[in-house]
Amino acid sequence: MAFLFLVTSVGYNRLMRVAICLYIILVVFSASCAHRENPPLFDIVNDSGIDFNNRVEDGKLENSFLFRNFYNGGGVAIGDINNDGLCDVLLSSNMGENKLYLNKGGFKFEDISQKAGLRQDSMWSTGVVMADVNGDGWLDIYECNSGHMPTGHRKNKLYINNRNLTFSESAKQYGLDISAYSTQVSFFDYDLDGDLDCFMINNSPIPVNQLNYSNKRDLPEQEWTVGEFLKGGGDHFFRNDDGHF
Repeated sequence: MAFLFLVTSVGYNRLMRVAICLYIILVVFSASCAHRENPPLFDIVNDSGIDFNNRVEDGKLENSFLFRNFYNGGGVAIGDINNDGLCDVLLSSNMGENKLYLNKGGFKFEDISQKAGLRQDSMWSTGVVMADVNGDGWLDIYECNSGHMPTGHRKNKLYINNRNLTFSESAKQYGLDISAYSTQVSFFDYDLDGDLDCFMINNSPIPVNQLNYSNKRDLPEQEWTVGEFLKGGGDHFFRNDDGHF
């Protein structure tokens, strides 16, 4: 009886090993079939013409100790700037040039940043958005800028579409040449008067719970006395009245 029990046990163990192997083979085969029937949702597009790298390097005036948002990154906006039915791409850079790529079709893009009139003279761009700010049926571009705490060199820019793949920087004309620590804006018609208004999100200039500034947490930015370059925080809401915000 003991001998028969031993043989049965050995046979059972072998059977279990065979069953487990068959199960693994079945799972792998099923996964392979599913892979063939359901291809991946995304594919890498090589040689698209979009060659962009938002590279940042620590320096004496720009680093993570002086500017806490140093590694927040840039922004991206996608829209049809020439009304040809193809989505174009704008990528913002912190320490380099912002890039506008025109969609030529077939996942091929052309860098038209320079001839479009984009000027990166307010460095450290953050969020960007495409919107028809002047209501003429063509997308305009608004770029937020931040950083440069000691110099205050961070005015936001509004590029009005000239309808010929060029843009005119017109932020001052529209009242939107804001010098703050802007992260992003949103354009929408909050008062339903037919034009777009603007809500702007700005970072706080410094971490007010650190560096012994915690007692200033509730003060409006106009009352800060630790240096002019520290002003520019807080969110702002701009109403559009006859083309001026």
